[in-house]
Amino acid sequence: MFDGIYNHDFPEFDQDLRWNDVLDTNDGLHPQVLGHSGDMDPYLLQNYQYGLSNIFQFKQLSVHSVSQSSVPTQFLLSQPDLFSSSRQEMGHGKISLKTSKEKLEDLVPRDTGVRLISLFRRFILPQYPIFSEPQFPDSQTSPPHLLAAIYTIAQPFAKFDDVLSIELAYENLNNEALFQIILEALRYEAHNPNIATAQTLLLVILRPSTNPLVLESSFRWSLMGTLVATSQTLGLHHDPTSWNISRSQIALRRRLSCTIFTTDKWLAASLGRPPLIMQDTWLVTSLSVADGHGSYLSSALWSTHLQYSKLGSLMGDVLNKLFSLRAMHELASNIEETTSTSRCLLKELSDWHQDFTSHSGQHPKEDTSLPIICTLGYHYSQMTIFRATIRPFLANVHENVTTPDITNPDQSNRAETLSFTRAGVHSSTAVATTFVKSLHQDHSHMFWPHWSQVAFSCICFLDLLMATSSLDTQEALAWFQELHAARREIRLKSAMLPVLRLGLLRIDAIFWKGIDKVLHLLPHVREALEVSLETDEAHIRP
Repeated sequence: MFDGIYNHDFPEFDQDLRWNDVLDTNDGLHPQVLGHSGDMDPYLLQNYQYGLSNIFQFKQLSVHSVSQSSVPTQFLLSQPDLFSSSRQEMGHGKISLKTSKEKLEDLVPRDTGVRLISLFRRFILPQYPIFSEPQFPDSQTSPPHLLAAIYTIAQPFAKFDDVLSIELAYENLNNEALFQIILEALRYEAHNPNIATAQTLLLVILRPSTNPLVLESSFRWSLMGTLVATSQTLGLHHDPTSWNISRSQIALRRRLSCTIFTTDKWLAASLGRPPLIMQDTWLVTSLSVADGHGSYLSSALWSTHLQYSKLGSLMGDVLNKLFSLRAMHELASNIEETTSTSRCLLKELSDWHQDFTSHSGQHPKEDTSLPIICTLGYHYSQMTIFRATIRPFLANVHENVTTPDITNPDQSNRAETLSFTRAGVHSSTAVATTFVKSLHQDHSHMFWPHWSQVAFSCICFLDLLMATSSLDTQEALAWFQELHAARREIRLKSAMLPVLRLGLLRIDAIFWKGIDKVLHLLPHVREALEVSLETDEAHIRP
């Protein structure tokens, strides 16, 4: 199924094949789902005279039926040569499988590749179980572009392999050459992608920036758009649970689909972009116990992954209800509606956290990074919700600094809501800072997803927002002190945790320039800032 970019003969179908051996396992025959608004209506196609393999053949293409339910679903399987002319005019020529493998093995010897795949299983797979055990990537048989993506994302963990810790101690892999293999294949596969194409794109998106001080927002988001389009071509936006395919293919497709869905949410939140995937157009937004089939994860680890997938889906709800452009415009000055929506989301998040805490108590010795990432995701989601709750009070800053008239019922309710909101923000940033304090050396040995850089950065910036919007000097001073404490803690831990360095750089840049020279500060806020800086200098002075 993985060598669609390579030159080979078009295979004939054996009509005696079982239907569950066909969809994602035919060399060179990559499925493209047939949508219900296209010219080939699935309700017409369901009446084709399919063979035992649920395939009807034409000369240059075949139709594969996977479901004849009330919503019939079929895939189009085309000869690879059908796309030759369009590929040729775009300069995407055929690649010899042998040549491509040799090029990869010149860059990464086969034994090194085996060890890197093992490191991928250990450090990254628990967060992103996007492969199936029966067809897990193999250094001899998997497509070179997929292997190259695995090698680049696993390379930072080479120090945990006895052999690679020596081999790669002074010279890293040639990432530039590896990415040439990946990008060349992705350009070619865009005409007729397969599951390995989607897996490769996802790994490139998930790979942390080589420079921890650079977010690579534009490039990563563009790749995410390509991944979404590729996934829709492959039918990954459908739910395959009732399809006539094997159990392992169903579980893999659901895991991959949900991973793409939640990655879209975390990435959108961290980059400040609207999600590319809407819940109405993507059916697998959470996973079940059965989806762990063939994932290579233990039952305990799979249970934790279920929690992680739920949290990603919840972040999607937060973005949809509080941060879509329509929601922003409708809620920006509507305190009551913003508070009501936020309370519901906070309740869902609290329920998730209780379930997660209960699960963690049942598996206290689970040796994986996933619980740490779940905890960070919880704090990030909570801060994101509270950022929305404070928005209506920031719509008119000058109006907010006046002392509310508690004898006026409307102003009294507003004051109570404001007090609740600011207290909630304080609680969320305080526990997030405590989380940073709890990090230690072992946490430098784990895979931190791309969005975690921004999650940590949000702590200081939310403290700064609250300080500059405080109603009086005392509150502003308290917030500035919280900001200084969080900044000190992040600075202390950033030496061993590169994931903290982007947030530290961004907040340091404001201090370097001077907060009072970057932001318009009200007199009482400026006074609080000056006092806090004096106190902070005394705190760090030896």
